[in-house]
Amino acid sequence: FLDDGRGSSRTAIMKHRHEIESGRTSTATSHLLGFRHTGEPIAGRDKIRANKMKSEDEIARESYRIITLMDLAGHEKYLKTTIHGVSSGMADYGLILVNSRHPPTHMTTHHLNLCCSFGIPVIVVFTKVDGCPEHALTTSKKELGKLLRSPEIGKRPFAIKTEQDIATCMGKLHALAPMIDISCVTGEGLDLLRKMLFTLPKRRRHEKKVERPFEFLVED
Repeated sequence: FLDDGRGSSRTAIMKHRHEIESGRTSTATSHLLGFRHTGEPIAGRDKIRANKMKSEDEIARESYRIITLMDLAGHEKYLKTTIHGVSSGMADYGLILVNSRHPPTHMTTHHLNLCCSFGIPVIVVFTKVDGCPEHALTTSKKELGKLLRSPEIGKRPFAIKTEQDIATCMGKLHALAPMIDISCVTGEGLDLLRKMLFTLPKRRRHEKKVERPFEFLVED
């Protein structure tokens, strides 16, 4: 479901009242996004129970492929939480969200460096493109391109405009950083983003680890 431009959809994923009021994630949370074999997403509201969201059990049962989305904090105040989430979450890919109406911040640099230091391929998502002046979006992409090409990150920006672009960059994510424009208000670019998530290959083969000794991490 789409947002109203004032953060109505964030109530579905944020856990604490202060997160909903401020719009800032302060904790690490995970959410399931399922896909049918056709690539159609399975998430959101139940078709029969209009006011009820699908549970994770329902999504898992109906899905041909499941993606776990880990929501981490973007604000500097909660950087330690984000570092912990990236270092312990065993993420396959990192989605770096950038406000298209403003140039990338120093936190964008931190998040890119963090993903690269753990060898996590990144996908850049430019948000809020609805109503964004063309010059502002161009400036944001230009500045982000400089960050990606820097020696610390060493990625080449690659704009995703069509499904063919998605096929082109698959298998090259060690060198490319795909960039997608989206709007959660108008829905622009969301189908392309979902298609890309569905197409991404697994980076870890956990079935090969079945014979390993079992380990369980307990954190205080």
